[in-house]
Amino acid sequence: MQKVFKFEPIYKEKVWGGRKLETVLGRVIPSGDIGESWEISDYGSDLSKITNGECSGKTFREVYTSDYESVLGKPFKGQGFPLLIKLIDAKEKLSVQVHPDDAYAEKFDPESAGKKEAWTVLQADKGSKLVCGFSKQTSKEEFSQYVQSNRVEEILNEVEVKELDSFLLNPGRIHAIGGGILLMEVQQSSDSTYRVYDYGRPRELHLKKALDVLDFSSADPQDRLSPKRIDSFEFNRFVLTANDKFRMEILEIDSSKKFALPPFSSEPVFHILMILSGECKLEDLDLKTGDTVLVTASGIKEGVICESKSSFLRLAWSGPGSDWIQYTSP
Repeated sequence: MQKVFKFEPIYKEKVWGGRKLETVLGRVIPSGDIGESWEISDYGSDLSKITNGECSGKTFREVYTSDYESVLGKPFKGQGFPLLIKLIDAKEKLSVQVHPDDAYAEKFDPESAGKKEAWTVLQADKGSKLVCGFSKQTSKEEFSQYVQSNRVEEILNEVEVKELDSFLLNPGRIHAIGGGILLMEVQQSSDSTYRVYDYGRPRELHLKKALDVLDFSSADPQDRLSPKRIDSFEFNRFVLTANDKFRMEILEIDSSKKFALPPFSSEPVFHILMILSGECKLEDLDLKTGDTVLVTASGIKEGVICESKSSFLRLAWSGPGSDWIQYTSP
């Protein structure tokens, strides 16, 4: 099995989308307002297609289901790929929304799943803001009144952002991406999204379900992630989050020599790398800012060779079976 997969992005036009995937990341993208690029997807019929190596032309699902242990790792045998990786370009504000946890989704949205997610800002126009939580403690009854009187924005916690700011959005946390922001999103492989408010756009809202799952407490400062440095090998290593669904780290590599990225878990499992800045040669792939690849479990076990002067976002599943070495939770 090959060590590294690169994928063909799945582009999606959105009413709030823009052209930053082209102007900021230098990609050739379809015409129109492209709001999302699904970088690695195994959700529904949106199946990522591999573009390199012996598996080129095959769907990711086709490949990993033929050899779970080599591609995803032993803990995933017989299961689906648990994550969905996106780039989101918000020229305009996205809807104010909330996601359910696994228990609620299993009961009321059984075709999908719960949705925990995290963001890392890749580029933000000056003064750009996003919504993360409520500005004050509220209640189901009080918030319903804000909705009915079209005053939702008065109670939202807005945060001004800059490049590399990261946020964790637990199920129940009200949130929205503001205009002028390009970011990476990692999430459970799910589409369980309940719109609360959409700035007057004539799209369906999902108020009953949203009111069922919302966390009405005031914003939690810990939702804004602070990198925690931990001991590493030949590079700087920072943990952003290590929760029950995924782990995010930043690796800063300032080396022109080749070296093997070491495994960070005792049982080899897949890892996802996104280049945050700089350029990198990983095995036989030349990567640049915004590129995303998946290192297979066999690649982690055998070691992948990297020659780089860049910053990576490193993602992986952190549920049962991941067993991270030097586990550190910020």
